[in-house]
Amino acid sequence: MSQEIELKCQLDESTARAWLAARQLGPYRLGPMTTRELVDTYYDTPDTRLARAGYALRYRRQHHQGELQAKSLTPAQGAWHTREEWSIPTHDPTNPAAWPDTPEARTLRQWLGDAPLQPLFTVHQIRHQAPVLDDKNRVIAQLSLDQVRWQAGEREDEAWELELELQPSGDERQLHALQQILCQAPGLRPQAQSKYERGMMLVRK
Repeated sequence: MSQEIELKCQLDESTARAWLAARQLGPYRLGPMTTRELVDTYYDTPDTRLARAGYALRYRRQHHQGELQAKSLTPAQGAWHTREEWSIPTHDPTNPAAWPDTPEARTLRQWLGDAPLQPLFTVHQIRHQAPVLDDKNRVIAQLSLDQVRWQAGEREDEAWELELELQPSGDERQLHALQQILCQAPGLRPQAQSKYERGMMLVRK
């Protein structure tokens, strides 16, 4: 289990396009930007056992690897998100018997009991990502500019989001400094909702 600490902001498309050309964040430099597509499917049981346990579960497949990722549903403090997260490598997200015998998998199987996992919604993302570097060329955070599309049955929603995720070489003091920079940037607004919460709003419409 690890802890994810990140800043999340919402922005419109024109502001997002301008950020694609950014090379500096105050005193911090942005490294080369890469682009990839991500598809995440979120799951829970019919009686929402995982949500009641305080976790969201998604399945992500990339580079021929599949992984279940569980994240705690910890309320955000404005743009500041702190969550516990853990993962289970698997190509069979809805078959707990096929998961590796890890502490995370055992915990998840205990929560599920005999209840089946069913898909809730899918999140499609085009992610533009760049490392945030300090004056010693250490990667202190990852900047992600995401063009997001949620799909729940026939219902869809779209948005742009900017995220700054703290990396092991960085510290919270630096992330707070980056938060101040984002607060002064035009067109950015704090995003207190996670992608899971946005997806569940669509499910409940």
